[in-house]
Amino acid sequence: MTQEFNFRTMFDGVAGLYEERIIRAFAPMAANLISWIEPQGHEHVLDIGTGTGIAARLIATEVQSVIGVDFSARMIAIAREMAVMNDHANVLFIQADAHHLPFTSESFDLVVASFGFNTTDPRQSLPEAYRMLVPGGRLCFQEWGALHEFDNIISEVFRQYSVDEDDAGEELLSFRDFFAVERPWYEDLQNEEDFVMDLTDYGFRDIWVKEYQPVKVQMTVEEFIQYKTAWTPARVELAAMDSSARGDCLDAMRRRFYEFADTDGILTYAPLLLRVHAVK
Repeated sequence: MTQEFNFRTMFDGVAGLYEERIIRAFAPMAANLISWIEPQGHEHVLDIGTGTGIAARLIATEVQSVIGVDFSARMIAIAREMAVMNDHANVLFIQADAHHLPFTSESFDLVVASFGFNTTDPRQSLPEAYRMLVPGGRLCFQEWGALHEFDNIISEVFRQYSVDEDDAGEELLSFRDFFAVERPWYEDLQNEEDFVMDLTDYGFRDIWVKEYQPVKVQMTVEEFIQYKTAWTPARVELAAMDSSARGDCLDAMRRRFYEFADTDGILTYAPLLLRVHAVK
């Protein structure tokens, strides 16, 4: 299997859980990103790695038009359903690869991405984003920064309960091997200085990059666990456990997270995000 095929398969597989279990965390972060961008009414927008279209739907009411692209056919199908359901007539969703976008150069005033770049090779996707922009157009996106304490807890619990290597089947081992590989995005862009240097090399100017905690997301402990275990690596690991170990694993997560919850069982999740604003 090629890397791209595996990533596409992964996102096709998780698409059905996005609106149910993942958007409750992603929507507040996307909304905060859109507010930070300050979109203008005349702008034609491209949303890269749109997923089920949450950022595209949120920005649609403030701009002229939006096209959301994703390489997952299942994501795009759900994004189209959600756009119709929410009556967004100025939003179009297209299956496309961020490395080779099917649009003529200088087609957009604004390119956005809410966690849409991290599966790409920045040496291809960022120059392609540059190509999409009109002169003076903006590239604005957010990506994950350093791991949050809650993410480390998830990893610790999985290490305790995951199936041992000797007992893991071929499919589980291949999944582990795939997710253990360093990806070009994180290899090439490890800090704020890397972003500034690369974006400058690709032709961008007026570059602003910052890693910080711009938004606090509040969820119940159960909602947070559902969000974190919706992703393919967690679902594969849980599925490989026997029912007793799976229940113990989830119970261990609950115990750990309730230590951080308020009296109503609400967690406040404020992940470190990298925000980028650059001009063509």
